[in-house]
Amino acid sequence: MPARPGPTMDPSVLLAFPLLLALSTPCSACQCKLQHPQEYYCTSDTVLLVDILGPGENTALKRSFKVRILKILKGPMRLTEIHNIYTPLRPDDCGYEETSSEQSQVLIAGFLRARRVIFTKCHMLSFWQQLTLEQRIGFEGAYKRGCKCHVQPCFLCSLGCPEADLTDCVWEQRNCQYNVWSENHSLNSMCVPSTAGHCEWTGVQA
Repeated sequence: MPARPGPTMDPSVLLAFPLLLALSTPCSACQCKLQHPQEYYCTSDTVLLVDILGPGENTALKRSFKVRILKILKGPMRLTEIHNIYTPLRPDDCGYEETSSEQSQVLIAGFLRARRVIFTKCHMLSFWQQLTLEQRIGFEGAYKRGCKCHVQPCFLCSLGCPEADLTDCVWEQRNCQYNVWSENHSLNSMCVPSTAGHCEWTGVQA
């Protein structure tokens, strides 16, 4: 299901990262909530590293892509038997429209329904090599440490950010220009429980 409305992404970022599916699509009913990379990991049923081989056989409501699963970063091991992944056919339903027929080493975070991997524009999808080293380590399992915590963006910067409670880390970016591809909290950090029992930012150890 599409998430709550969030801020839009600068078009230059979309050009630089044509596979990034994180924010709302202009002139579309699809609206997605911006999330920190850790949140994409923690809220997804599965995270996969795949080669997209080309279009598959569509269903009445879903577009299919043939894939080769290279690595299961999160999810049941039986996913190695999956050779197709699915997205809604309609862009208004946050369906993904491919930019090329074959794409190698793609990170996909999605959900599982009836033994199918399904993803939308509200999920994380990026070339593996375009992630920072720390983000790759996070998706390989480090982010799991923080799944009891919650990363809370501070969108109303001019009014001041809320105080974090015990299970929150407040995510701040300059001028409220939120982007999962900039600044330390997005690129190098994760939110995890501390020895004192509250959640706090820490660097991802390479």
